[in-house]
Amino acid sequence: MHESDKYIDAEKLVDEVFSTSPGFSLSDNFAELVAEKVSRKFAWEQYLKEFLIYLGVFLGIGIITGVIVFIGLEYNVKDWLEFIFTNVGLIVSIYVISIFILFADRVLLRYFMFRSKIEMG
Repeated sequence: MHESDKYIDAEKLVDEVFSTSPGFSLSDNFAELVAEKVSRKFAWEQYLKEFLIYLGVFLGIGIITGVIVFIGLEYNVKDWLEFIFTNVGLIVSIYVISIFILFADRVLLRYFMFRSKIEMG
């Protein structure tokens, strides 16, 4: 079989495929629905990544501040550990509430505003 015969056979096959009906039909707004779902997914991922960046920055600032306080100012670690262990419930509660507020602000509110803008538009 020559090289030109392969191209002719491929052309015939493509013509045959495009001339037959697919046997199913899509809704008129199929492309809009797919684009909306994809944009929601990308927005959710972007907001989550941004939240993780903010969380990392805040944790980094806290760690650097702690290192400066304990090493640079020579605070007594034993007294601070005693304070932390006696107030562990309060500290964990404040930490969890802070992370939830950051998550709600940076992810949930922005995502729902984006979603409502898409549905209204």
